[in-house]
Amino acid sequence: MKDTERNDIKRVTDEYLMPAVYGQQDLVLDHGEGVRLWDVDGNEFLDAVAGIAVVNTGHSHPRVVDAVQEQVENYVQSSYYFYHEPMADLLQTLAERSPGDLKNTFFGNSGTEAVEGAIKLAKKATGSSEFISLRGSFHGRTPGSMALTGQNKYTHTFHPHVPGAYKIPSPNYYRYGDRFEDENEFGKWAAEQVREVVKYDSNDDVAAVVVEPIQGEGGIVVPPENYLPHLKEICEEEDMLLVADEVQTGMGRTGELFAVDHWDVEPDIMTMAKGIASGVPFGLFMGTEEVSETMAPADHYTTYGGNPLACAAANATFEVIEEEGLVENAATVGDEAFDRLEAMEADYDIVGDVRGKGLHIGVEIVTDSDSHEPSEDIAKDVRTQTHERGLLVSRCGTHGNVIRLTPPLTVSSDEMEEMLDRLEAAVSTVAKDN
Repeated sequence: MKDTERNDIKRVTDEYLMPAVYGQQDLVLDHGEGVRLWDVDGNEFLDAVAGIAVVNTGHSHPRVVDAVQEQVENYVQSSYYFYHEPMADLLQTLAERSPGDLKNTFFGNSGTEAVEGAIKLAKKATGSSEFISLRGSFHGRTPGSMALTGQNKYTHTFHPHVPGAYKIPSPNYYRYGDRFEDENEFGKWAAEQVREVVKYDSNDDVAAVVVEPIQGEGGIVVPPENYLPHLKEICEEEDMLLVADEVQTGMGRTGELFAVDHWDVEPDIMTMAKGIASGVPFGLFMGTEEVSETMAPADHYTTYGGNPLACAAANATFEVIEEEGLVENAATVGDEAFDRLEAMEADYDIVGDVRGKGLHIGVEIVTDSDSHEPSEDIAKDVRTQTHERGLLVSRCGTHGNVIRLTPPLTVSSDEMEEMLDRLEAAVSTVAKDN
């Protein structure tokens, strides 16, 4: 492609796209395959973004492409007015594969919509109207989901939010665990903050605790081992529901099909999106039968709910994940990656912490490892250097200082090693300048 054509694409986009959008890099996409992307100039990149943990089956997986093409030729839209096979197949798969007693599903279009629906379901099931979520959390950008989001940088412009949304501390041991004897003591304390909110802040009307099993935008925060099990116990004792936001962690991303499976925790409501349909926009929330039966017809609806195209893509995604062993691959390749990343943490003072599960990986960048002082500027430099070396990564974290690696779950050991070679070269270059 000529420079003028590439620049025209960028110019038109910059002029007409709503300025609310951020994070665009100097790359005009042409096509992708597996874990690789090519720009319009023919430059090849290893992709450790995957559409922000979306294309878990890799770019343009043939099985997903075939399923979408076949469905397009049959029919594309039906709304909930009519029964159709792709939706029935997906409903059954979700009921069979999801944690615990989750059974009934409502289909929408995005993670934010899934969270909004989960809020309504929790209110209807309990008759209560308040919620508890975590600082450092991210649940979306619509009013209800923003009220649950515990990062002011995403929400402060739009205060006040939906009332009755309380925050408890993030279970981030690296940042907040200094005064505790060990991670288990910290984990118990962090979960017990639910009771503090109930006792001192709420109007004794809490419907649910909403939690990402592993915080994503908050910096890939993996809680202590006892945290989620204890949180579930507290919810049961306090007669509250537990809502697991698996939008970013679901569909094998963490080395289990769902992240809560790492702790054998059974949520009452669960949200999903991102990796569910390999890039076709899709979101859903699920509830146990006891919770779901409280919803009456017309309590919730959306025109594109159960869209046949999205359902076909999701069915193919489940098939690929199972038949190609992608959950197991995420666990294996992730473990291999952490061995290399922990060595980098020891070798480079700007690498403060590495954490995650499976292929949901965070590398926290700091001014120095002793102070733990977060550095967004150094993290930006690392991302720039990775881009120049043909590796695409994203940044996250409450301070914007965590390099996030979420490659497709199809990534091989050799491809991951190549990604980490490029990441380490970037970190080494930046470390010399700081």
